[in-house]
Amino acid sequence: MAYNPRHMKWWGWGYEDVEFRASRHPDFWPFARSVLDIESDEFPRHEWNLESIELPEGHVDEPFVAKLRACLAPGQITSDTKERVTHAYGKGFRDLFRLRHGIAIGAPDLIVYPESEHEVSLTVRAAAERDIVLIPFGGGSNIAGCLERMDSRRMCVSLDMRRLRRVLSVDKRSFTAQIEAGVFGPDLEEQLAAHGMTLGHFPDSFLHSTLGGWIATRSAGMQSDKYGKIEDMVIAVRMVTPEGVLETRVVPKSSNGIDVKHLCIGSEGTLGIITEAKMRVHAIPESRQVRGYLFPEFEGGIEAMHACMSNECMPAMVRLNDPDKTALSLAFRPPSSGFTKIASKLYKTYLRAKGLAQPRACLMLTAFEGRQAGVSRQLQRAEAIYKKRGAVGLPAGAGKSFEATKYDFPHIRDFLLDRDVTTDVSETATVWSNIVPLYRDTIAFLRAEISNSGVRPWAGCHISHTYQCGASLYFTFGFRQQPGNEMEQYLQVKRAVQQSFIDHGATLSHHHAVGTEHLPWLAADISPVGVQAVSAIKQGLDPGNIMNPGRLLPSSSPFEDWRALSSPSRDRERVKS
Repeated sequence: MAYNPRHMKWWGWGYEDVEFRASRHPDFWPFARSVLDIESDEFPRHEWNLESIELPEGHVDEPFVAKLRACLAPGQITSDTKERVTHAYGKGFRDLFRLRHGIAIGAPDLIVYPESEHEVSLTVRAAAERDIVLIPFGGGSNIAGCLERMDSRRMCVSLDMRRLRRVLSVDKRSFTAQIEAGVFGPDLEEQLAAHGMTLGHFPDSFLHSTLGGWIATRSAGMQSDKYGKIEDMVIAVRMVTPEGVLETRVVPKSSNGIDVKHLCIGSEGTLGIITEAKMRVHAIPESRQVRGYLFPEFEGGIEAMHACMSNECMPAMVRLNDPDKTALSLAFRPPSSGFTKIASKLYKTYLRAKGLAQPRACLMLTAFEGRQAGVSRQLQRAEAIYKKRGAVGLPAGAGKSFEATKYDFPHIRDFLLDRDVTTDVSETATVWSNIVPLYRDTIAFLRAEISNSGVRPWAGCHISHTYQCGASLYFTFGFRQQPGNEMEQYLQVKRAVQQSFIDHGATLSHHHAVGTEHLPWLAADISPVGVQAVSAIKQGLDPGNIMNPGRLLPSSSPFEDWRALSSPSRDRERVKS
């Protein structure tokens, strides 16, 4: 199948012709100005162009390139400037900040677009022979620093997998599908829908991320409460390593020693290139009901989520916002029609009478899906639990608004970056008994650290991805930048929130991966012996350290290296040298 890859814009999120439009969310900028104490409404219009980028001169290993050119078509190999810049980083704050300041030190020297596993194997073998660094690239949506080149001495190649994008087979009786790793979310769902099936995996990056990327980073979708995280969906996998192809059998479960399938899941490109996976799929649900509720307090909403888990009536998706995240979500709403505005005013009056006026109210968004009768029963049981804890159901428009804009939130960051505002997220997971202490302390640390930098803090949290023993907490924060000290200001805040996770016994990341962003905390999370085990596996499958070096193995001075990654002045020195 012919497929023309379309990349996201190199300076931000989404395609070049798509951006956050304030007119579609008229309440958002007034809200942001108010909570961040921004006085000015005048900001220059930025026009980003490649001529502003300081791109290091590419390394070229002629024997390696010659071998590729002998086996691949001309359109599969490129060192075009725009391609190199596009593949330099992911979409984390540090990535975009450096690109917007003209630095692309992380750019690869060459980009290769394989069209088969055979071509991937050929490239990996040639790279191993010539000591060439390889970095797998899916959609480039990663925000944990998984894509940046860390070794400037050796030639570096970005292996863009988007042309391996077919659903090869669907076994409807076994509820499995054999899928190539480079397929993007919408493309995957369209191909599965032709068979009446769905993977059920819808991360926030769904429009711009691939199956291989999801597997390599242990991704979680919005409906993980019903379908699980990506590792729960992988039945079998194929991964090309420098030592050969690692392949696991298509079986539901096994007792065959250490599960090598899970060496591939979460490997972040450090062991090989995931080319194909057999995935657990589901029939497209007969019914889907998306509902919104307001709770009087955050803790009451948490108790309602826990009660639904205990009573086995958990929705396919549930997101509970704290009061500050609720205010942000309400400010993000699209404009209302005249009739809707009147209805909204009447409804707000009703909510105030119920004691649910802001700023205390907490928004919960849910989705129930499956067979019609089952959905109705589940929804009825869940709503009884919600009401017992003081929740009030919102009009149908709340659910429709979420469905219409659920992939739009990442565009906010570009809009705010243009206005000298830093925004970022940190997410974790912990057990039910630890959720409230972790939430309270982390929010307090976040606000204190932002305030210490001399600006007004904003921080909010939502809880999602629930499990029998716990849930994921997703913190969002923002603040005005200090001119000339933007990166140090950001790092202080980021370090505070990540350290809070570790100090409270939570994980460093629930679904964004380790990359370079979270690497300093890895040993504390999995133990030094755990890091030793990862090192031994790396040595066994990639003895030449050609696969995405600099990940999953902390250095002897992890925090110093972590800080050094984000200095534009240091990057400029590296470009010159």
